Amino acid sequence: MAFRKKYKHILPFDPDLLIVSECEHPDKFSDKFYDDVLWIGDNRNKGLGVFSFNDFEISIHESYCKNYRYILPVTVNGSEAMNLIAVWSQNNIEDPGRRYIGEVWKSLNYYKDLFRFPTVIAGDFNWNVIWDQGNQKYPLYGTLTDVINLLEQFDIFSMYHTFTNTEFGIEREPTLYFRKNRKTPYHIDYIFAPSDLVARGKSFSVGKYEDWTSLSDHMPLMAELE
Repeated sequence: MAFRKKYKHILPFDPDLLIVSECEHPDKFSDKFYDDVLWIGDNRNKGLGVFSFNDFEISIHESYCKNYRYILPVTVNGSEAMNLIAVWSQNNIEDPGRRYIGEVWKSLNYYKDLFRFPTVIAGDFNWNVIWDQGNQKYPLYGTLTDVINLLEQFDIFSMYHTFTNTEFGIEREPTLYFRKNRKTPYHIDYIFAPSDLVARGKSFSVGKYEDWTSLSDHMPLMAELE
């Protein structure tokens, strides 16, 4: 939250595309530090923002379904054209089967026709496979394992797990320190990309606790592609 106070820490990395969960409405920014921005949300202090830089053009994909409120399909035009699905998964009290990764599962099945074109899926999934066998009283419509298997059918893979040759569930770099507590680390944020884009990846990194916890309990994920 309060991204207007934090964005200058990101700019030295010269992003082309930036996904920010719990992002305030762009009207709250005093500077236009980006080329373009898309924002969705019910709370002007806490929505989902996608920013573009370096002449990348972004627009909400015509397939966007408000039923999947914070899973946003985006058309990207830059050096190459592609789709981007920005993710901020949340709890769902009205339909517990759709909470967190259950919502991601349903939305990606809805949007899977987009995967016929190069598509990156990235953001805060709020989930790890270690919770896939959780509360059976309110079973999820789909788990992270189901999401991974779905994306693999379209040759889409997690960049972190590919770059580090790590299995899901035993990640060494946390993406969240819950309430900024170093004793409660979790890996719950992801960037999935088609295998040919992953193969063209130059670097992939997860922000470090000591560098970022003054700003957020989530660490930034940074992917650099050829």
